[in-house]
Amino acid sequence: MSQGEEQTTPVQGLTRKLFQCVDFIQGYFVDAALFCFFLSRHMSLPLFQEYVQDQIHKKHNLNLIDIQKGMSGNETSSWHEAQQESVLAVLGLQIAEGLPAIITVLILGAVSDRTGRRKILLWLPSLGSVAHSLIYVLILYTGWNLDGLFMASALRGISGSMTAFLAGSTYFAINSVKPNQRASRLAIQEFLNGGAYALGNIMVGFWVKSSGFLQPFWFTLICGVIAFLISFFLVQECPLSEADRPVRHRRTGNCCKDLFAPMAKIFNCCKNRGLIKVWMAILAFQTYAAVHIGQENVLVLYLSGQPYLYSWRTDVTGPGPYVKIGLFLSVIMAVAAAAVALSPPIMRRFLTESNIAFIGYFSKALGTLWIAVVHNETILYFAILLLAFELLPFPMMRSIVSRGISPSEQGSLFAVMHCGESIIYFLAPFTFTAIYASSLHYFGGFVFIVSIILLCLPTGFTIALRYLESREPQGYEPMDGADLQPEEEGPSAAPSESETDRLAQEPISFIQLSQDA
Repeated sequence: MSQGEEQTTPVQGLTRKLFQCVDFIQGYFVDAALFCFFLSRHMSLPLFQEYVQDQIHKKHNLNLIDIQKGMSGNETSSWHEAQQESVLAVLGLQIAEGLPAIITVLILGAVSDRTGRRKILLWLPSLGSVAHSLIYVLILYTGWNLDGLFMASALRGISGSMTAFLAGSTYFAINSVKPNQRASRLAIQEFLNGGAYALGNIMVGFWVKSSGFLQPFWFTLICGVIAFLISFFLVQECPLSEADRPVRHRRTGNCCKDLFAPMAKIFNCCKNRGLIKVWMAILAFQTYAAVHIGQENVLVLYLSGQPYLYSWRTDVTGPGPYVKIGLFLSVIMAVAAAAVALSPPIMRRFLTESNIAFIGYFSKALGTLWIAVVHNETILYFAILLLAFELLPFPMMRSIVSRGISPSEQGSLFAVMHCGESIIYFLAPFTFTAIYASSLHYFGGFVFIVSIILLCLPTGFTIALRYLESREPQGYEPMDGADLQPEEEGPSAAPSESETDRLAQEPISFIQLSQDA
């Protein structure tokens, strides 16, 4: 027996160490998948915009060298016509992706809440990203085809797009740590998202200049495949307690009612101050996201249409503005990502999460105004410092939302919340691109002035949130659920008569974490 143990001990020891290593990094697989997914996503955003613009410029017999040397009256007219056609094409592609995503995210959120299978919010959008990049690669091999681009955008929208992935990654993040650590964990995810944005933009700028569009799209395809493999095979579902099993309401025979009825409680917030605070945080988050996402989608078009970016060239930047734009956007997001990762632990010693969000609003307004009014390339780069804290409202508001509701009720909340986000991801690019296209001939920066005005909305919701927090203690109140009776599976499934007992049951992954400790 001892000899047998001696023979198998090295194998068992190696296996045990391997499993220990996997257990240690298990919680970070979601973050690895998030980085790969958003690296692919943030590369594909400027890539498809620049590719559409490049093809339309060729259609109008325009090239960057001639534009840099100067344009005649006819060439200027062709330039404006090509620019407007590019904007409309990009707008159509964004609609093709955003419209299906609105419905898909709602269904995925409800299904994941009902079944407890949250991984579908990660691997399905990754699969859609793979299909999107693959279609672009095939089009680059076969030739320009606008219909194929619309099919690629529609497939990515049907898969849930980046909104579904954000919903899934947020859920896994807040349910893998203690409540007082959620803001820091969400800040790390925001840092990875911002880092992917910075790296993706700088890679696109230099890669397109040196080798065209084919190789970058191949790289986005590879990143999407990696994100899918990690999400599908390595990420594990959060362990559920007995009280948090997903199917816990009596079936009515109506599939839609069984699936979406738990969401109705989220809107019954008139007599629940805790839910009112949650909704103030959600509205502040979503209105700020609308401004941020709208600017992100229109900024490449705006900067690529600025003549001062064509005024000079070097061996590094080449004749066009794309490398300069990539560098500018990358440095902006790299600085913002570093700030969102480093500043919250320091600021939380002196400020509340709401006050930290105000700093982000002010930073966004200053940087946006600077980009709108400056028409000098050197002075433009000062916007990098002004926008340093623009990402702070996102983890702060997510943390407030997660703190304001019981973990056992977060599934339905996130389904509703991220359905609203999917609408924003659809409407914000549509609205901002339409404003930019309509104001292009008299003041291209008008869209940024509008976005500054719109920042009054998240500021107002945050002020209302601060007022409610000053009058009520922090914590969550149970939602009204008298209309939803537990499913009768047997004697052990009888519901608790006491609301206190229901809230005392340990939620989701905290039980597992305490056992491991």
